Amino acid sequence: MNTSVCAGGSCIIAANLHNSAEVLPNMIVQMARLAHVLGHANLLVSIYESGSTDATRDWLDLLRGVLSVLSVRHVITSHGSLTRRRGQDRIAFLASVRQAAVDQAAAACASSYGSGAVSCAASRLVFINDVFFAAADVVRLLQYGAGTGGDGAGGVGYGGGYDVACGMDFEPILADLPPARQRDAMTSHLQRTWGLAEPTAARLAAWPLPFRYWKKAYRHAPSLLRSLPLLFYDIWVARDLTGARLHRAAPYVAHAATARQLRAGLPAEVYCCWNGLVALAAAPLLPDRGGSGGAAGRVRFRAGDVAAGECASSECSLLCDDLRRLGRGTAVMDPGVRVAYRRVAAERLFARDGEETGGGGGGQGGAADDDYTGIELQSSEEWSAAVLADLAAWRLQHVSANMPRSVECCGLRPGSEGVDFEHGCSRVPAPRAPAAP
Repeated sequence: MNTSVCAGGSCIIAANLHNSAEVLPNMIVQMARLAHVLGHANLLVSIYESGSTDATRDWLDLLRGVLSVLSVRHVITSHGSLTRRRGQDRIAFLASVRQAAVDQAAAACASSYGSGAVSCAASRLVFINDVFFAAADVVRLLQYGAGTGGDGAGGVGYGGGYDVACGMDFEPILADLPPARQRDAMTSHLQRTWGLAEPTAARLAAWPLPFRYWKKAYRHAPSLLRSLPLLFYDIWVARDLTGARLHRAAPYVAHAATARQLRAGLPAEVYCCWNGLVALAAAPLLPDRGGSGGAAGRVRFRAGDVAAGECASSECSLLCDDLRRLGRGTAVMDPGVRVAYRRVAAERLFARDGEETGGGGGGQGGAADDDYTGIELQSSEEWSAAVLADLAAWRLQHVSANMPRSVECCGLRPGSEGVDFEHGCSRVPAPRAPAAP
């Protein structure tokens, strides 16, 4: 892979953290690896934390020290003033903290170009959620940007390459399994943890009251989560080429050509994705380098304008929509890049030859990975520029200029914290760039 993708200080690594002590030890290690692989002078790390009650701030103090020793530019805000107010819209709050991470990065980046500078020359902006990830996978996603070999992908994006490149995030989610699978999980869990005989455990699982109490007590317990299948997590944001949302389990999409790509562990173009780890074209989000756009980027994280008929979707979904309105926003999803929100899931995703490694394996794995996700795994070491050439050919065959005509909207209901994916989704017209005069 091209490790000079961030030459000239062109990459920003951003994160928003809240009660993230579980993932920070791995994040510190992977940040150090990124500095080694991409060059310490080529990175700027921007982290915005607020409202944490665990050891997140202590770990951030350590991260500051590590980055300082490695001479990596960084701006890390702890005890941030942005905390969610009572009654504040969930997406409005999330958009504000994401934008805070971008704004402080833009200011720090511009200051490195001299006094009075208002622009930043960064080309890629990587956002990392509170996930277990591998440095090699960040480098892999950066390969899809302009000037890294992605320019041959049919002239996509701004100056070639993709504006959005993401992996896939996985989570063991009991509530999203069919009821029969949930009761089977309870039966096997009671056998393992309580030592019950199978008939007794099955009878308890069949009764509504014990089943309800068991779900409440154990739904987040590692002893249960280790036995559950890993499901694709970010179905709220991810949309395939046709604008349809992805599914929890393989093959993840109804679009046949995309399903074949994902099953083979190969990247596919999509309408939108975030999925816990994403590499974005930085230019639309940063102050205009030419000065005509003022001090703010042309695209900002925001909540939907429901009064104007806009979908009450995630701030990440709206980012994809806004990029499309600029005539940009081409997106690619690489299923070989995988992240997890819990250690018990990371141990499985990043296992080498069946051994659990705790998430530092750099995206490698054996046959077990296929068992977990239904995806054939190509390690980062096997990834090459040929993947980009194959993706360009796939794009010419399956992607047309007017795709998609509509996008599936799954909006938050007023006052709700979650989305009703079963009854709360509908098709809305896909955003378009204004016609050229």
